[in-house]
Amino acid sequence: MSYAASSEAFELIDGHILRASCKNEEGEWCQSEIDLDQHIGNENGHFIWGGENFSQSAVGINLEEGHRLTADLVREDGELNTGEARQGIDLNERIGNHNGVLVYVE
Repeated sequence: MSYAASSEAFELIDGHILRASCKNEEGEWCQSEIDLDQHIGNENGHFIWGGENFSQSAVGINLEEGHRLTADLVREDGELNTGEARQGIDLNERIGNHNGVLVYVE
């Protein structure tokens, strides 16, 4: 189940912890958190799934519309990737709501 479609009150804590109220199978709302640093990395200034610790090389991290993570990311040369459009990744691609709990879906 798409987490954004079955959750509300989205928050991004410390730039890498996603918190939301997620609906479970009984229709109850459960607060849940997932550490995005365990699942998203930075590869030469671009977000990648299956990486780690993107927040350690990111500036201006934001959560837009409850499901789009955006930031300026540092490239391998140590410079910010500001020459390109601001980087973003749709969390609905790999973050799900499993019975009221935010989970990483491979």
